[in-house]
Amino acid sequence: MKKILICEDEVLIRTGICKIIGDAFENVQIKECHDGFDGYKTITMWDPDIVLTDIRMPGMDGLTMIGKAQAAGTKSKYVILSAYRDFEYARTALRYGVEEYQVKPVNRFELLSCLERLLGSKTAEETKADVLESKDRGSIGRALEYIENHFYQNISLEEVSREIGMNTAYFSTLFKKQTGKKYIDYLTDLRMEKAKNLLDNTDLKISMVAEMVGYGSTKHFARIYKGKFGITPNSNRQSAQTEHKKY
Repeated sequence: MKKILICEDEVLIRTGICKIIGDAFENVQIKECHDGFDGYKTITMWDPDIVLTDIRMPGMDGLTMIGKAQAAGTKSKYVILSAYRDFEYARTALRYGVEEYQVKPVNRFELLSCLERLLGSKTAEETKADVLESKDRGSIGRALEYIENHFYQNISLEEVSREIGMNTAYFSTLFKKQTGKKYIDYLTDLRMEKAKNLLDNTDLKISMVAEMVGYGSTKHFARIYKGKFGITPNSNRQSAQTEHKKY
């Protein structure tokens, strides 16, 4: 069983990272430390495969902890978690052989991609390919989060690709590869599912539902809805109301 140690003085962040890892990996043992002294002691005694550590912690900072642990002969792989994009920190981290430098707040897609890579045993070429793939997955993950939070707005393919810092044409190809859908189809399906939920569980007017999921024209919304579900929004509402009356 692989072992992962999380050194982070902020309880909420530490707990959140533990949950992300615990939900994603079955055969992984996780331990937590709240400062560098505790982390150093745990690394030398427990010998974790991977250590995720903050830099700025009380008592002993993360980089000092890594240096002392390596001097003691430990072989753990390290991932830095920091709220600071500091060049000196990054350069020092590289000198210590740190595998990755991630900026907080942690993106769960990028974190999991990183851990998947580190938990495996792969060749240099495979690792390089995995790094590129993990970056792409992280980018798509951020895109999906952005779409989820802005689906009701008039968000274009260009806007989303710009938001994650990716070429529009490459993003379009990558999005379809990762999700199995074209961008516009994914957005439309998401809007329709949100609309159906509103029609099934609220008494909002259909025009209001249409507007809430990103459609200024109720007629256009109704046409797309019927194409998706084979039923008009009004018929869906009547059917839902009939079902509710049974209970």
